[in-house]
Amino acid sequence: MIFRIAAGFLVGALVFLAASLSLSEYYLNEETRLLAAGDLRGALEAARMAARLDPFDPEPLEGESFILQQQGHYEEAASSLRTAIERDPHNYVLYLMLGNLQYTRLNNLGSAVENYRDAVRLNPNATAASTVLAQALMRKGDLEAAKEVYEGLEEERRITFQGLYDLGRIYVRTGEPRKGLESIKRAKRMAQIGLNKLEGPLKTQRQELIESMDLAIADALVVQGRYAEAREVIAGSSSEQAPALLQLLDSNPRAYHEAVVSSEIY
Repeated sequence: MIFRIAAGFLVGALVFLAASLSLSEYYLNEETRLLAAGDLRGALEAARMAARLDPFDPEPLEGESFILQQQGHYEEAASSLRTAIERDPHNYVLYLMLGNLQYTRLNNLGSAVENYRDAVRLNPNATAASTVLAQALMRKGDLEAAKEVYEGLEEERRITFQGLYDLGRIYVRTGEPRKGLESIKRAKRMAQIGLNKLEGPLKTQRQELIESMDLAIADALVVQGRYAEAREVIAGSSSEQAPALLQLLDSNPRAYHEAVVSSEIY
């Protein structure tokens, strides 16, 4: 008799769970539909209902976080992602998402670095996670740690031209300007590949990046004391900064040198 009652209870619990999961899926679909229709409030309610009905799935909380970010509620969005991580602590993407939110919206570089490190620990082959970790460390002012991450990516041939550019600028500021110059030149060559195939804002953005690489090359030359070569590079630049840099180089090259090695990297 007791066995029958226990079995009946178990069957009832499984039926209830199946119904809850099915309803959760329904509300996830509702969230997508309402979001597409521009109803953020309705989509948020649907995401929260889906999260309550399925206490194991992190997906509803990801959707909830996305909607909250659209509404400008970044702290709440971060809280949703933390709960999602509690549900699925081995999902590196969740740590990456939380780190991105802390980095770009909450200006919490310390926490962003911690979450990026967790993402890399869970998936060492995730190039994007390692790249943003290095960028956050660089923004935080920890150039040595950022250099280590970038050098690892370079050794594994997974570094992007932006990463190589950052690494070069780090070298210039940490006493290795020759290596910095080589890295920046390589980054420029990589960035120029396929430039002609780009159009519109993407092409403009790439051209502006290449222009900034030229000035970084001049910076590396100045730090090495190669002023004539630096002057030639700056004179050939169409950057708005070029005239002021030329004036500084001509009037006080030592001040230019000090300005480079003490400047932050963005």
